[in-house]
Amino acid sequence: MNTGLFKRLFKDKNLRMSHPRFLIYQELLGAQNPLSPQELYQSLLKKRRKIGLTSIYRSLDLFESLNMVFKIINGSSVKYKLCELKDHHHHIICRSCGHVGVLNFCDISSWSKKVTESTGYQVVDHQLNFYGFCKKCKPLQK
Repeated sequence: MNTGLFKRLFKDKNLRMSHPRFLIYQELLGAQNPLSPQELYQSLLKKRRKIGLTSIYRSLDLFESLNMVFKIINGSSVKYKLCELKDHHHHIICRSCGHVGVLNFCDISSWSKKVTESTGYQVVDHQLNFYGFCKKCKPLQK
């Protein structure tokens, strides 16, 4: 997600673009791999950017609710990655190195229909992540 799109999203939602939020966005934008809130905090601290850990958690929650980032939960570890695509998509995450691949297709409409039929819920959205080992890490998994 480029900076212009990021700022426009905040303006369209009538949300305040605070300096800490923008710094967190920039840090995620430059990150090669997903980052935990603590890793974000430490990285910003090294760059002499004073942002409280609470602000980081709140900003990440807001970003997630706006579908700007997605949360990767691996056991007790929680990390965040900036979403590059605005449209609906899924991810594949390497369990070893944390690399995230984007899957820009989704064909689970038959699953949604089955969920509706079996539960009575009206399905309005879903999240689906795949986990495995990337090409670099797969040979190391024996």
